[in-house]
Amino acid sequence: MTPIRSAAAASAKIAAALLALCFTLGAQAATAWSESSSGDLSNDGLAPTLLSFGLGSNTVFGGAGNSGEGIDRDYFSFVVPVGMALTGLTLLDGTSISGASSFLGLQAGPQLTVTPSGAGVENLLGFLHYGNDQIGTDLLPTLAVGMTGGLPSGAYSVWVQETGGSIQYGFDFAISAVPE
Repeated sequence: MTPIRSAAAASAKIAAALLALCFTLGAQAATAWSESSSGDLSNDGLAPTLLSFGLGSNTVFGGAGNSGEGIDRDYFSFVVPVGMALTGLTLLDGTSISGASSFLGLQAGPQLTVTPSGAGVENLLGFLHYGNDQIGTDLLPTLAVGMTGGLPSGAYSVWVQETGGSIQYGFDFAISAVPE
């Protein structure tokens, strides 16, 4: 092999390695929000905190509950980009609940319009009560019953609530490309 071909082959290998690295980095976990470093998520379903989600793993860590000064609910929204779908929602290690379970609700759109008393519950795509025994479990099939292949592109809002003591939670929202 001549030195020119040798340099061209080496350059091609480097370019391929960099391209592979870019795809690998794009699929790594990204913390979309952590209340410990980013501050408290919104307590208002009509004005949820907007989070930025991208392809791959998008983690959200927060705390909610009743510390004796009233109930701290967390509301946040996100957009699944065009050409992608929300394909998983996994309860993460480090989650702690008060009592037997905590509450998670999901609504299509940029707001959560259901009141804490339950008025408007028909607007939810779904809701569930989760417990520590579900850590590592994909909650999306239970939360969005009947949605095969995940949730399509669009805006969604999430409601996390605990009426007992204080809790900590972590969720991983998996965004995947939709095959054309």
